[in-house]
Amino acid sequence: MGDPDRQAVNEIPFLVLILFLIAVLLRLDFIFYLVYVLFGVYVVSRWWTARGLRAIEVQRRFTDHAFLGERVTVELELRNGALLPIPWLRIHETVPLALHAPSYVRRVTSFRPREHTSISYDLDCRRRGYYPIGPLYLTSGDVFGFAKAERREAATDHLTVYPEIIPLTRLGFPSQSPFGTIKSQQHIFEDPARVTGVRDYRAGDSLRRIHWKASARQETLLVKKYEPAISLQTAIFLNLNRQEYGRRWRIDAPEWAIVVAASIASHLVEQRQAVGLMTNGRDLVAEDGNENEDDERDEGDEGDEGGGNGNGAPLPLPPRPGRLHLMKVLEVLARVEAQDTQPFSVWAQRASLPLSWGDTIVAITSTGDEETCRALHQLCRKGFNVVLVVVEPHGQFGLIRQRARQLGFPAFQVAHRRDVDGWRQ
Repeated sequence: MGDPDRQAVNEIPFLVLILFLIAVLLRLDFIFYLVYVLFGVYVVSRWWTARGLRAIEVQRRFTDHAFLGERVTVELELRNGALLPIPWLRIHETVPLALHAPSYVRRVTSFRPREHTSISYDLDCRRRGYYPIGPLYLTSGDVFGFAKAERREAATDHLTVYPEIIPLTRLGFPSQSPFGTIKSQQHIFEDPARVTGVRDYRAGDSLRRIHWKASARQETLLVKKYEPAISLQTAIFLNLNRQEYGRRWRIDAPEWAIVVAASIASHLVEQRQAVGLMTNGRDLVAEDGNENEDDERDEGDEGDEGGGNGNGAPLPLPPRPGRLHLMKVLEVLARVEAQDTQPFSVWAQRASLPLSWGDTIVAITSTGDEETCRALHQLCRKGFNVVLVVVEPHGQFGLIRQRARQLGFPAFQVAHRRDVDGWRQ
């Protein structure tokens, strides 16, 4: 069924034609006059409505990145750029249902010549994701109902909601987790972020190591002593193969795995460690090819080997330090979704090719079955420091931990949120 208002507008020319025929047959001047007026008003209304709608200038303003739990205000600014007034304008903005109920924002207003107005609404970021904002539909008409015009704004903006980040200690890991940094017995490897004390200045010491405040107090030159450590790069292997998750946990467990990955990445960056992300999930942006490809084009040769499966998988993010790189990792984790892809044991071997010997691999997966443990054991034999993180509840996880220990890597169970306190105890 069509729009009743549009059908009524389309019937007006037939009404004018019928009146004209009646005027010709009856030769009544009054009907001729009525036809002329009606036809003139109809033509002017059509021209006025179409021209006025084209003159509407639209601009959408909002913060396109937000953390979970924040509220984002979207402001629509509309301006009538013509000298003609617009009797009425219906504004229909499409918004994601996950962030706003209902899934649209609708307003009706009018414009004087050169007038502008603003419409604002709030989006509740209660779930991570990559959400389209728009498109915007504008509908206008005249006061007589003779004309009606519609316009669709093709531009669609997007809002990225980062996943939740939980402090690592609340995830049930021990305080000294084997992520990123290991203590070294060779003092040639020193971490300048870990000051252990001071000592007397010796010839050849760099001026950068002098502790000026302590030297002023002691009235002698003192230099800082650093803890010997080796900073290892860490790559997070996030398994989002939907078939490897149990039917009961197929929806919640992948989302929880993404939260765990984001929390570990944030913890490593806070410790000034390099962290990377590789996942076999589906990224809508990588699938469309309209973002991140240009930034990662130089690393595209590694992308095919590092976990991309050609089905919209995001390009791998190599381990790098800094909060700017962390935001890139969180953006991917905000967009990625579980999909039917290669088994983790096969994908992990290909994903590890761009990594260097001695790097830490944090494998976040559903369960620690024998096939997964054998694949991680092969990574250990290649010289990687492997850590297994299981995100599904498992009644016999002690056997999995024992199997992993025998194969040379530690295993942790980080299941549902309600079990966090139990694991910590």
